Amino acid sequence: MKKFFKNFWVFIPLILAALMYVILPHTPDVTEYVFSRGLFKVLTVPLGALTSLVPFSLTELLVILAAPAVITLLVILIVKLVKNKGRRGKTLLGAGKFLVGAAGIAAFMYMGCHGVNYYRYPIERLMELDTSQKTPKDLQSACEKLAAGARKARTELGLSEDEPFELSESLYTELKRAKDGYKAIEKEYPYLKTAVSRQKPVLLSEPWSYTGIVGVYCPFTVECNVNTAQADYGIPFTAAHESAHSRGVAFENECNFLAFLSCINSPYAEYRYSGYMEAFVYCSNALYEYSREMYEDIQQYITPGMYLDFNAMNEFISSHEGNVMDASLDINDNFIKVQGVPEGDLSYDRVTELILAYYAESDG
Repeated sequence: MKKFFKNFWVFIPLILAALMYVILPHTPDVTEYVFSRGLFKVLTVPLGALTSLVPFSLTELLVILAAPAVITLLVILIVKLVKNKGRRGKTLLGAGKFLVGAAGIAAFMYMGCHGVNYYRYPIERLMELDTSQKTPKDLQSACEKLAAGARKARTELGLSEDEPFELSESLYTELKRAKDGYKAIEKEYPYLKTAVSRQKPVLLSEPWSYTGIVGVYCPFTVECNVNTAQADYGIPFTAAHESAHSRGVAFENECNFLAFLSCINSPYAEYRYSGYMEAFVYCSNALYEYSREMYEDIQQYITPGMYLDFNAMNEFISSHEGNVMDASLDINDNFIKVQGVPEGDLSYDRVTELILAYYAESDG
C-alpha cells in the first residue's frame, strides 16, 4: 500500500485538472467565486508579479529551449538504458513517472491559471450588459461613433492625413501602458485586477507573424506576449487584449471587448486610437455581412489617415499569409472548441454584440 501511494502521487495534479475540466462547466457559481476569484488569483498574482520583473518574454525563451530540452532528455534516457541493461524496466518506469508528473503539473497550471475562466459567468452578466438583438441601425450608429472616436484620437496625436500612425515611445513603455486603461474600469469591476504589470514584446515577432497570431497569454508564466511586427496601431489593442486574459477572462470575444473598453478609457491617445480602430473593424465587418449598402454609407466617416493605417494592417496580414497561417489558425480554432466554445474562431466576432450593448447602455 505504501508503495502504491508513493507511485500514485504523480497522478494527483492530472486528476485535479481533469476534474476541473469535467465538473466546472456545470457549476458556474462555484467556478466564479471559488476558482476564478479564488484559485486563479492565488496562482497568478504572485507568479505574475514575479515574471513581470523580467523585461523579456520567458514564454519565448521556453519555446526556443523546448526542442533542445526534449533532445537532451532523450539522450539522457538512452544513455541510462545502455548503461543499466539490467534495470531498463525501472529506468523506463521512472521516465514514465516523470512524464506523467510533468504533464499533470502542466495541466493543473493551465486549468488553474486560465482554463477555469472559460466556465465562469459571461462578461455580460458580470458587467450587467444587455446583449439582446440590436437593430442594423444600432450597428451602423456604433460604427459612426467608433470612427468619430478614432478621428478624434488621431487628431490628438497630431498626425496629418498622409502620415501613418507610429508608436511615439519605446515598445516597452507603450506595452506597460496597457494597465493604465484598466484602472478606470477596475474601480467598478475589482475582479479584473491583476499583478501583471507589463506586456512582453516578442523578439521573434516577424517569423511568428506567419502563424497569423498577434498575441498570446501563457498561463505557465502568466505572461502576455505581443507580436510587435504588426501595424503599429494594433499593438496597444493587442496588449490590452492579452492583459484581459491575465485578469481572469478566457473567451476571446470578451477579451476583445475589454481591450476596447480599457483602450478608450486610457489616458494615452495611442491606446484610444487603437481601441476605436480595432472595434470599428469588428463592427464594420458585421455591418458588411448584413448590408453592403449600409457598409458603404459608413465609409464616409473614415479619414485618409485612417485608411492609411487600415491598409498597413492589411498589408501585414497579406504578406504573411500561407500554409503556416492556415495550419496555425486551424489549430487555434480546434483549441478554442476543446474549451467548450463550439463556434471556435467565430467567437471572436461576438465582440460586436458586447460593443453594441455598451453603446446601448451609454446612450440609455
